[in-house]
Amino acid sequence: MQFSLSVLLSLAALLSGSPIYNGGNKWQTKPLTNANGAVTSGFRGLSVVSDSIIWISGTNNSVYRTIDGGATWDDLRIVHKETFTNETGTYPVFLDFRDIEAFSARVAVAMAAGDGSLNESSIWHTKDGGKHWLKSKAPKNPIFYDSLAWENKHHGLLLQDPANATDGSLGILETYDGGNSWKEIKGTTGLEAKGQAAFAASGTCVAFVAGRWYLVAGGSPDPSRVFHSRNGRNWKSAKTSLVGDPNVELGYAGYGMNSVAFRDSKNGIVVGGSFSDAPASNDNAAWSRDGGLTWTSSSSALLYRSAVSWLPGRGNLAVAAGQTGTNLTRDGGVTWEGLTDEQHNEFFAVQCIRGGICWASGRKGAIGRIQIL
Repeated sequence: MQFSLSVLLSLAALLSGSPIYNGGNKWQTKPLTNANGAVTSGFRGLSVVSDSIIWISGTNNSVYRTIDGGATWDDLRIVHKETFTNETGTYPVFLDFRDIEAFSARVAVAMAAGDGSLNESSIWHTKDGGKHWLKSKAPKNPIFYDSLAWENKHHGLLLQDPANATDGSLGILETYDGGNSWKEIKGTTGLEAKGQAAFAASGTCVAFVAGRWYLVAGGSPDPSRVFHSRNGRNWKSAKTSLVGDPNVELGYAGYGMNSVAFRDSKNGIVVGGSFSDAPASNDNAAWSRDGGLTWTSSSSALLYRSAVSWLPGRGNLAVAAGQTGTNLTRDGGVTWEGLTDEQHNEFFAVQCIRGGICWASGRKGAIGRIQIL
């Protein structure tokens, strides 16, 4: 079956924006503004509750929410007292909320990435639509937070980088109370990640689908891996063909899989690459048909992509986004076609919902919407 792509033009909130044209396909975009004018924060956190309720989060303590499909956005920035101290004094910390999970217009959990030793990494929650944010109880540690994922509104996991980059394991925090408090899962197996880490690029390096957890890591000269677990404690991994930079001791040049998405218990896609200047590669996307036991590189060469999302109820359709463009696959990740040209430097994150609707967020307050019919 052949599909056509178009924007649902009846969304009045976005009609005033500038669509990106490529082969008849359109992203409808509208720059975000607040009381001070144009918003310049970068948004890597994105949670689409419905086509009316969307939450985004990003740099400079930023959280925004719309409950009218993008016609208006509420500025719900998280006011906090986080500081760090060095030999020259004490300074305020500007939190970078790289992941957010919302369960309704009122309930959301936001994750600030960064160095825990500088009080940058933290988790916050609200139950009144962002009027008040409370800092969640979590272990005090110097680890970098990367991504959240949820089994349900009560139980979730948070992925953090290894404590020791040379021989450490990826760390997992767990909540059973909707994000109010978190504890580290002790004694995990199979998460050894020498020279590798996760990527807090879009809040999608962890996922839960069909009774199984998935996460991706990379960054060393060794291949990026996709891990899977049924209980969040005992993990197995499979290699992809995406390798890191052999000229970097521990590979932290940005090479690695950044995002994992599964449609069901069998069909999965991962995307990534290098966020530094690097050529397009077939290895920047891979697909699985056996629940993540094996991975095959895409037949299409993509530049770096930081997020991927299946279109629920639309079979093998999925969308990938990154700082150099967006793509559509019609065959579950085997081949990809462009939704934008490679000069469209806006989006970091993408999430699709039923009805063929996808929302995206990115640099300098960028928000986009497309409907794939």
